[in-house]
Amino acid sequence: MPVLEWTALRLKGVDIADPSLLKNLSDVRERLQTNSVFYHCIEDPSLIYILGLWPSLEAHRRFLNSPERDEVLGAQESQLGFEGTVHMELDTMDSLPLDAPVMAMARLFIQDDCVDAFTRGLAEYRQTFIDGAKPYNVVDGWRIDAETGKHESLLISGWTNAQAQIKFMAKASEHAGFAATRANCQRVEVRHAYNMEKQD
Repeated sequence: MPVLEWTALRLKGVDIADPSLLKNLSDVRERLQTNSVFYHCIEDPSLIYILGLWPSLEAHRRFLNSPERDEVLGAQESQLGFEGTVHMELDTMDSLPLDAPVMAMARLFIQDDCVDAFTRGLAEYRQTFIDGAKPYNVVDGWRIDAETGKHESLLISGWTNAQAQIKFMAKASEHAGFAATRANCQRVEVRHAYNMEKQD
């Protein structure tokens, strides 16, 4: 199955509104044919996220280890610092809530002995979350490049604005499935972002 690349990059010496930033990102997308989208973090305006689809994890790794890498990424690396990348299986970019004004991206870190309980809780709660995010999509999956013995679940959802997701999650704490899911997480990181190419 294809895999989603979710990469966090930090602005360095460039403003988010600088036209050259989006041009360089777009040029890389065209070269790599990953159908990537570019999101700007609301909580930390110095962060941007690239979400793109690769045929496989191995395909992305081959590119990163190839001589072509420096040629393709060189222009954007003068503007952006690498923060981290995660991968999860995803059938198509259309599964993402790309039509939503705001995307919520959650990373849930689960203890090794809590994976089964977490999975049961999420299965019980998932439909409630999907209903709450409507009309926007919700996708989730396991990180496939986690270190041995570590487990990370990724949850991506669309919302009208960041506050809508925050309010929904506050109310969701009353749901037994959500409580079970949250109780089995060592740590949860949630960021909200908007599409850099759809700014009004």
